[in-house]
Amino acid sequence: MKIVNFLYLSIVLLCCQIGFSQTIWQGQYQSYRIIVSGDFDAKKDSLSFSIPELGSDCKVAVKAAADSVSFKNDMYGYTFKGKYSPDKTAVTGIFNNYSIPNAAVVLNKQNQIKPLFFAQHPQKPYPYEVKDFTFEGKNTKLAYGATLTLPKNRKKYPLAILISGTGQHDRNYTFMGREFFTVLADYLARNGIASLRVDDRGFGKTAGDFESATTGDFADDIEEEIAYLKSDKNVDASYIGLIGHSEGGMIASIVSSRNKDVKFMISLSGVGVSGLEMLNLQNTAILKSFNFTDEVVAKQMELYNILFKAVYETKDDESVKPVMEIKLKEWMQKQDSVMLKKVQLWEGREQTFLYRYGKDADRKWYRYTIHYNPEDYLPKIKIPVFVGNGDRDIQVPALENINSFKKYLGTKDLTLKIYPGLNHMYQHCRTCTQKEVKELDEVFAPEVLDDISKWILQRYKK
Repeated sequence: MKIVNFLYLSIVLLCCQIGFSQTIWQGQYQSYRIIVSGDFDAKKDSLSFSIPELGSDCKVAVKAAADSVSFKNDMYGYTFKGKYSPDKTAVTGIFNNYSIPNAAVVLNKQNQIKPLFFAQHPQKPYPYEVKDFTFEGKNTKLAYGATLTLPKNRKKYPLAILISGTGQHDRNYTFMGREFFTVLADYLARNGIASLRVDDRGFGKTAGDFESATTGDFADDIEEEIAYLKSDKNVDASYIGLIGHSEGGMIASIVSSRNKDVKFMISLSGVGVSGLEMLNLQNTAILKSFNFTDEVVAKQMELYNILFKAVYETKDDESVKPVMEIKLKEWMQKQDSVMLKKVQLWEGREQTFLYRYGKDADRKWYRYTIHYNPEDYLPKIKIPVFVGNGDRDIQVPALENINSFKKYLGTKDLTLKIYPGLNHMYQHCRTCTQKEVKELDEVFAPEVLDDISKWILQRYKK
């Protein structure tokens, strides 16, 4: 059993490269690209096949007729049967696999492998300016890779710095192929709002060590971004604001509480409660999403909160692992074998659990976030604030976090909104589990994009 990390939004992309070929047949189902390398009509017994997002790379046996194509790999259970388009530039059919059953897929003829694509991703030519560049932080001494999106033919505009959530991300906040910030920047620019998005530390063209950094360090990065914008004579930096998602909302709160150049703040599924309370809320919601019984959830959370408290009380320069081992052993001795099996802590599995959680719990980032106290920052924020959450968010549960923002924020201009039917990534969801995120084609709910833009413009006119 693995404790879910604080605001943990991990992305694992196992990329597999297909060798160069004159022809590529590529389709997409949800977050998976389905790629065949080679000519179907080349009279070859097999061709190279790949699903990069699953790390799949193998050969498939191919059969081609005048109007149809099929291929299969018995070992991996891949099958496809389809019909050519009249001009033979596409094959429409059904793909089957253990992970992707009965998927309607169109394989389009390409000359190279294309990235994942979703309908909300903007396409060139853009009706706004996009500038990619790097700059150096005066205090951090780090190089930052950035993209500035500016409305065309405007010298004056509001400007939003976009702040991503937990985990190491590129400037586009790419999550399972969906470019969260590219879509947001596009919508903002089309409505006259500029934006800056930046690669996280140690990613893309940004330097630094991500693993040793804390949320406080990421807040320092935002300060450097503000300083850069103010120094660029070609940028209107008179009305800078912050838009943070998830942990980015916490970062926005920290920076907004101390930087007088920040004129507005938008927190999307940001943290309004303490680190300890967030861990309890988040893990409870995620465990329930797996349909564990109330009894099992209660028992798991009983243990988790014991361990959370142990981490909280451990000094920053000390390892929590010895204390955790004692606490876990004491807790297990009080449980019967039936319960231990239900919480998956039996036959030595507790050692795997201890290793995984202990490794995370000793990170500087984890120690910083578990000690986060909204009372240290929110009362100092006097600028206009918009706080949004999806009501189906299981990573930052809406009601408790919204209420905490309402309780502690010092601003008189506060907008609070809970969106029905939206998950943590602002998609309209059905099961609303973490797993479902990759099954939804939507990148960013349009109603939230619209609210953000209108809210900023209303305050900019004041």
